[in-house]
Amino acid sequence: MTKTALVLGTNAGQADLIRHLKSIGWTVIGCSPIIGEVGQRFCDVVEHVNIVDIDALEAVARKHKVDIIYSISSDVAIKSVVALSERLGLPHFFDSAFIDLLDNKAALRAFLKQHDLSPVPFMQVSSVEEAAGWTDFPCVVKPVDGQGQRGVLKVSNAAELNAAIAQGLEISRSKKAIVEAYLDGVEVSCNVLINNGKTEMKVLSERLVHKDLALGLPAGHLIPPIHITEKQQREALALVDAILARMNHKAGVLYFQMIITREGPRVVEIAPRLDGCHMWRLIKASYGADLIEMAVDTLTGKPVHHVSPEYSGPNMELMFQQMPPGGGLDRGRFPKPANAVYHEYRYDDGEAVRAVNGTLEVVGYYVRESA
Repeated sequence: MTKTALVLGTNAGQADLIRHLKSIGWTVIGCSPIIGEVGQRFCDVVEHVNIVDIDALEAVARKHKVDIIYSISSDVAIKSVVALSERLGLPHFFDSAFIDLLDNKAALRAFLKQHDLSPVPFMQVSSVEEAAGWTDFPCVVKPVDGQGQRGVLKVSNAAELNAAIAQGLEISRSKKAIVEAYLDGVEVSCNVLINNGKTEMKVLSERLVHKDLALGLPAGHLIPPIHITEKQQREALALVDAILARMNHKAGVLYFQMIITREGPRVVEIAPRLDGCHMWRLIKASYGADLIEMAVDTLTGKPVHHVSPEYSGPNMELMFQQMPPGGGLDRGRFPKPANAVYHEYRYDDGEAVRAVNGTLEVVGYYVRESA
């Protein structure tokens, strides 16, 4: 009998999941309030329902008698995935309490501090006045529950702090912001998959980021990391292991962002999902392992194969093609590299580029062996 999946969100990230589910014979119900997202062309049915409206989502799930509810690349979506799966008794990774912990950057910082892991000075604030005693500059201000680098500002002095906090509070869904010490160093990511209490995948990659107005936005990713030493790579993986041991989960997917500072690796954030950067394609091109396939198999109770964290292949890169939102895409400005093993445009030629982070939007990306 054909199985049915409800996928929350139908953007380019979810399109990867939708296409995989279709390739293995599932019926896919896509859910998004936005009409015309790229993933909708691959769905069997699209329901235009807000993915944070749990009651409306429950009606959709019951209507289509879905077997699983899932999403990748979105903190907002995964929160609803878990809440709805808990309500309907469907398989899911983690629980809502853990999702809430990772959704709140200040709560995560407090958890890490409690267990003496990745110490970073921080302060959670609900108003500008609450940060009056902050003296650690430069620092970074973020909404506590933001995603995709929205509202992230580097602050150099006290004169800039109030405006940055005001912006962070405005963007935050909970109207709270976090002020934390600025971490200087090479950024790395780690994609993790746990099944039956065993870490079956733990892939470290380097995260290339923009500076200044696009602070923290990813420009691309590298496997293996090339700007840190083997010792630093081992330290980053050891920190991931230590955090996983404290969390003690039996199954699930996690995405770690870290910065390799002079004092050692420090966590930027941890997400209970696949990343939003199509990293699974870079991992597949490098390691030969399909993280989306592994995640779906784990969620549905199928065995998965262990992927060694050791890497001995060629240097590989995933690079984004980006432009400011508002204008129409001219594909001629962003050609497919001749040596790309994969390339994809997110928009048709001439289609208006939608604002997601509001600064630089991904219009295409490619994976290739780097020089």
